[in-house]
Amino acid sequence: MDLDTASANDHDPRAAAAIDDLPIFPLPNAVLFPNTLLPLHVFEPRYQQLLQRIMEGDKRLAIALLAPGWEPDYYGAPPIHPVMGLGEVISHNQLSGGRSNILVRGLARVRLVQEHHTALEYRTVRALIERTRAAPNDGLARHLATVRQLFAHVVTRIPQVSLDDAEVLFQEGSDPEQVLDAIASATPGPSARKQALLEERCVEQRALLLADLLADVAGGTFGGATGES
Repeated sequence: MDLDTASANDHDPRAAAAIDDLPIFPLPNAVLFPNTLLPLHVFEPRYQQLLQRIMEGDKRLAIALLAPGWEPDYYGAPPIHPVMGLGEVISHNQLSGGRSNILVRGLARVRLVQEHHTALEYRTVRALIERTRAAPNDGLARHLATVRQLFAHVVTRIPQVSLDDAEVLFQEGSDPEQVLDAIASATPGPSARKQALLEERCVEQRALLLADLLADVAGGTFGGATGES
């Protein structure tokens, strides 16, 4: 997985407080964090239609993690977690049969407010940008140091991450929230735990959750990286 630590949450003028008519792309095992990149293969007709629409507009969509119990209604409107990753398609490679490979850049966290009922094959929602709660600098600094130490221990086991890309995450002065989201995106683990990291608004608590996940990876709890597309 590529790491992109350029800020998008606070400086993207399109990331307004409320977003209406936002297309969602529900997936069983993908969580999109701000300032990270997520490659996806689009093959279902409804999501081909979604992609065509957004590529003609602002190229934005939300990646939503399917909630437990989604399987029987997958081709309908299965339940989703209310906090999603707002993203922008920055690369689109058209394939045969209407399929596409795309690369989505995370812009922000958004929270579902209302789902629209439309005649479209895909789902659209009204969502609000999820703002982060500030944390005391001293506590956050300690937890961030722990996260970095644990990530340094496991990064060579993560084939999607190059050491060159990871170096920026250890630089002094890097934005703590961006560092945490980039490491959370790159770290293998259950989608439910990644969703918990996406939903946690307190940056200090997010660092604690991420440290726990990294400790499990370091201890061999998970056998390898999980698929995200």
